[in-house]
Amino acid sequence: MVVYEAASAIVALPNTTPSIATLAITTLLKTGAESSVERLMKQISSFVSEISDEFKIVVVDAIRSLCARYPRKHAVMMPFLANMLRNDGGYEYKKAIVETIIAIVEENPDAKTAGLAHLCEFIEDCEHDSLATRVLHLLGREAPKTPNPSSYIRFIYNRVILESTKVRAAAVTALAKFGAQCAELRPSI
Repeated sequence: MVVYEAASAIVALPNTTPSIATLAITTLLKTGAESSVERLMKQISSFVSEISDEFKIVVVDAIRSLCARYPRKHAVMMPFLANMLRNDGGYEYKKAIVETIIAIVEENPDAKTAGLAHLCEFIEDCEHDSLATRVLHLLGREAPKTPNPSSYIRFIYNRVILESTKVRAAAVTALAKFGAQCAELRPSI
């Protein structure tokens, strides 16, 4: 509890350096109780926009650990990660967020629908072919098992029409997986 309060105080200081603030934030994320997750996410959101991508990656990794510890709190952390994904950032930063959302989707069935929806939004405007391909692979594997698999088809089909050859190939493969697993969708695919 003392460590948590000390880290919380450090983050609140006005002239804290980014490296110290990141260390304090990750300490908060690693030592916080389930009941404090909402407060932590609010505290972090004001801070994250001010740090570099390398520090943001450290924060994303800490959020991933927090999600694994408190899977019921995915409803708080998933929108936070999706918001981070919409913000500017380099490849490694985006990759860390995508991999974290994928890990949450794979480890927590309750988070699958929300996580897949956030990833679908991401691939609509993704600058990195390898990340779009990774998401399309996940969609092909996981989305046919969801209650409403047809809701993902448009996002995947748009990749067939609008993207590079590599992404198009991944989208066609994902659509084929839908056709193989969802008999009711075969005619439209």
